[in-house]
Amino acid sequence: MHILIIITLFFQFTYATCSDLNYDDCLYWSSFCEWNNFENQCQDIEGDDSNNNYGPFQFSSFNESNGLISSENYLGATVFYPIDAVPPYASIVIVPGAFSAETTLHQWGSYYASYGFIAMTIGINDYFNDDMSDLAYSLLDAIEVLKQENIREDSPILNKVDIYNFATSGWSIGGGSAQYAATIDSSLKAVIALNPGLAIQDYENCTNPNYEYYCLVPEHLNHSVPVLIISSQGDIENPTDLDAAVHYEYTPDSTTKMLFEIEGGNHDTGLNPDSGSGELGEKAIEWLNFHLLNELDYCNNLLNIPISAAQFYTNLNCQDFISGDIN
Repeated sequence: MHILIIITLFFQFTYATCSDLNYDDCLYWSSFCEWNNFENQCQDIEGDDSNNNYGPFQFSSFNESNGLISSENYLGATVFYPIDAVPPYASIVIVPGAFSAETTLHQWGSYYASYGFIAMTIGINDYFNDDMSDLAYSLLDAIEVLKQENIREDSPILNKVDIYNFATSGWSIGGGSAQYAATIDSSLKAVIALNPGLAIQDYENCTNPNYEYYCLVPEHLNHSVPVLIISSQGDIENPTDLDAAVHYEYTPDSTTKMLFEIEGGNHDTGLNPDSGSGELGEKAIEWLNFHLLNELDYCNNLLNIPISAAQFYTNLNCQDFISGDIN
């Protein structure tokens, strides 16, 4: 009977289009469709959405229409979680960039879940009034929601959340916000910033009134949380003082950090784990396995320079993580 229902739903979708779906059905078919907040309708996912590098685990997802606890600090959310991995699962929370729907990052949500992590994608409440520090607090609030889901009786991830190991991530200004979240909450275990941009309203450190005292200075990235920064050689959308290389430079040298610039590409490259012939997703999973799961064997893998890298910098030193006498 279950198989018949699934087949029936599939054929119903086959003979429909994404534009025929409501919001909840659009999220259900997130492998094919995404919700457009501006048009207030479902649409086909643009470009090549194929992902051939999924991990070993089956995964599923649920959202607020399925009982996920909601929050006033972000607009909608979807939780992707592994089905056949061994809980509890470490988690990563992801926010998109300006004028981008929460569904934009569903590829990453599915990808992380297939490798044994819980991944929660969240939307932006107000594209015009929520600044990047607001998005940082949205990410941290989503982490609190996951902790509540761990004890909610009807939650699919009841007692499956590792409540001590969380990472933040995001794309574009979401990537910058993920970095900034680490300055607020030092208990985070990792950050993955995808094509990040960041500007903070700071009347003390920002000196140009023409930008309403928005700027990026080293004080804004002063934290100790290990950060993987992804950029693209062809990314020209971020102003010079906001680009990924500056994020790497401004992050303290005492903080473990890595910059992986993908050859070619553009500002959208970070949206797809398959970018860089799959090396982007691979490096992200290694980063989480090492820093979230404390699997030390991944350290040397992280130091391998990707073939698709135009630039690659890191201060990661694997000897710092080897106990005992290394001789």
